[in-house]
Amino acid sequence: MKVGAPRSFGAQLKALREAAGFTQEELATITGLSVHAVSALERGERRRPHVETIRALSAAFDLTGATRDAFLESARSPTQATAVDELIGVSLPVPMTALIGRDTDVQRLRQWLTDPTARLITLIGPGGVGKTRLALELARAIADEGATRVFFVPLVAIRDPVFVESAIAEAFGLVDVTARDLPSRARVACENHPTLLVLDNFEQVLDAAPAVADLLTSVPFLRLLVTSRASLRVRGEREYVVGPLELDSASDAMSPAVLGRAPAVRLFVDRVRDVQPDFRLTAVNGPTVKAICRRLDALPLALELAAPWIKVLTVEDLLRRLTHDALPSTVGRRDLPQRQQTMNATVAWSYQLLSPDEQRAFRRFGALPGRFSIDAAAVVLAGRGASSAWSDHVLRVVADLIDKSLLLRSETSVAARPLYEMLETVRAYAALQLTASGERDDALEALARYCTGEGSLAAEGLVGPAQADWLDRVRDDLENYRGALRWLIERGRPAEASIIAWGLKYFWLIRGYAAEGLQWCQEILNLPSLPLAAELRALEGASVLWYTQGELERARTGLNRAIALARAGDMDAVWAEDLFARVEHALGNLDAAGEWFIRAVEGFQSRAIAWGSGNALSGMASVALAAGDAGQAERLLDQAMPVLRQAGPWFLTWALNVRAIVAVRRGNADEAIALVRESLTCIRDLQDKYAFAYTLIPLVAAAVLKGDDAWAARILGARDAVSERTGATVVLKLVHDLQVQSEREVRARLGPDRWAGAYAAGRRTSFDALLKDIDHVLREGQWTPTVDA
Repeated sequence: MKVGAPRSFGAQLKALREAAGFTQEELATITGLSVHAVSALERGERRRPHVETIRALSAAFDLTGATRDAFLESARSPTQATAVDELIGVSLPVPMTALIGRDTDVQRLRQWLTDPTARLITLIGPGGVGKTRLALELARAIADEGATRVFFVPLVAIRDPVFVESAIAEAFGLVDVTARDLPSRARVACENHPTLLVLDNFEQVLDAAPAVADLLTSVPFLRLLVTSRASLRVRGEREYVVGPLELDSASDAMSPAVLGRAPAVRLFVDRVRDVQPDFRLTAVNGPTVKAICRRLDALPLALELAAPWIKVLTVEDLLRRLTHDALPSTVGRRDLPQRQQTMNATVAWSYQLLSPDEQRAFRRFGALPGRFSIDAAAVVLAGRGASSAWSDHVLRVVADLIDKSLLLRSETSVAARPLYEMLETVRAYAALQLTASGERDDALEALARYCTGEGSLAAEGLVGPAQADWLDRVRDDLENYRGALRWLIERGRPAEASIIAWGLKYFWLIRGYAAEGLQWCQEILNLPSLPLAAELRALEGASVLWYTQGELERARTGLNRAIALARAGDMDAVWAEDLFARVEHALGNLDAAGEWFIRAVEGFQSRAIAWGSGNALSGMASVALAAGDAGQAERLLDQAMPVLRQAGPWFLTWALNVRAIVAVRRGNADEAIALVRESLTCIRDLQDKYAFAYTLIPLVAAAVLKGDDAWAARILGARDAVSERTGATVVLKLVHDLQVQSEREVRARLGPDRWAGAYAAGRRTSFDALLKDIDHVLREGQWTPTVDA
């Protein structure tokens, strides 16, 4: 998550696209890129675009001269990201507005952050005071200096402290991390490099404070910057109280120009101008504006919520309404700090001014724990009643709440699927109103229904050609899925819960959430009186995740039970049969693996599930190759590859890997290199650390075949950097043995010094440099791939 200069390539790209009047879809069509690629570039997930990509974008915008040069320069990061950084990296959130009135806070906190004893700094203050915005300003400034890695962990949507560790692991790019092994894995990920971890909105997960303290104890180069309404109360914590914006020095007798420099007044006026551009601070309205700011305790969020009402009210009307309508004694608990009461009262006042339809939507959106789509909004609004298909009414009420600053348009990973969110202070009030209205159960039931339906769609989307978009889509909805799963499990409803957990199995697997997915499956399996279908789905989900974690005997036991259930209930067992084959292969039982794969292929083909049969055929090919029959492996891959090219790219990467190993076995280094090149393109789109770990191994062997031991050592360095930082490992003996053999030969020929130098250089290499080396070798060899290769 290390951030580049303020005017990043992604920021320039977005500005140029909007100036040209293109949507992301239109720009993708013009340049020949995918919408996913354009979106990832703008978000900063791809900080090192290909040269061809830069040229295509420059041509689309018709850039010339200095503008073109600036655009090209923004794509050349001053410190080139390593391959592991690219597979991990997600940008810090980019604030939409400038930070106002916090210069003293920033200066003082920067001084604290230079103190080596200040390893845990907590920004404390009421909701709406601007803690997150201040933390982001500090994080971006530190990241831009380049000496410290900065990772941002948004906790705002997390209600269960058990998920704090997985959120931290995701920020570090670690896969399949349990709470027990997070400290040791994080220590490896930091690599003795100064690291700042920003934990935002910690107040609702304070029970996770001991785990955070353990992390600091275990990782000496780590520092934490936390935002919270309450302290963590752990040793070494240094608290910094974030107060409201400055206002007291502003006098009613001041000129408008001088009064406008008071931070609270300046923020309010800026936000008013967002909705009424011709608004001016005058000698007449100045004292009223100051009184509004004082009435709102100069809290930034309260000012931002009040400002949009100037579209329909005068400042005098606004002050009168705030004075007479927003009564702290009627909102929330009386023992809250005064400023928190003011913030709650401001939200309550805004709520009271809404129409009945807007009020209903506002409180029902409080049931959504994280970001949400318009489809989720429609379902939650409908509840158990009317149609949940979204309509002009849903769009209108969402637009109205955005207009009143009670709802925000959020960043999205999928360009064609806009997302929305509430700030936590606002959402908390909406949730209170939802409970008070007696609608909470109905809204949460609707959320569960939405997630069950989405889980079924995800089961299809995660195996199809739009796999990368679906992986992002599930991640965007993850907090809603968690909320729905908890709701369903607590109410003893395994049928729906198993549909969600099973439907997301490839997300759990590919994006490194196996530990969490396994937890949900096991909780479902522990419920009493499980229906056969629910138990089958949960067992299949648990077994695939046990397999990826190397718990092969547990996976085999689970699959035996799953197949018995399928037979007893006359249900489909083809997924279990395919996985059984992979477990037997990993255990070294090649004959049994081959038999299970035959059943799986027949099962998939009889059900016309093309990607499943292609995937099983590539599995059969790996068994044939392990048995020494490269010819049979090639014949099976010839059947599998055309099918897999129409399926999710994750399945294709394994088939390409097996084919590359076959090419190595036949001594055809250039073919193997070309196949790895194609696989790496898929891996980059998927951000798949596991696939990267095993895909580079046949590339190492191909480099050895070409006699380039130094290149082989660099490739191993890049591969090990990803494996060590993320925990992604190789499971199959076939691939592991090839790695061990190649590394042994390279070490022996290079000698200790040359090996160490080349290997270290590889650990620092970027994804682009890796691809550039491959392209250079392929040009030299003039390799021409076949149709399937």
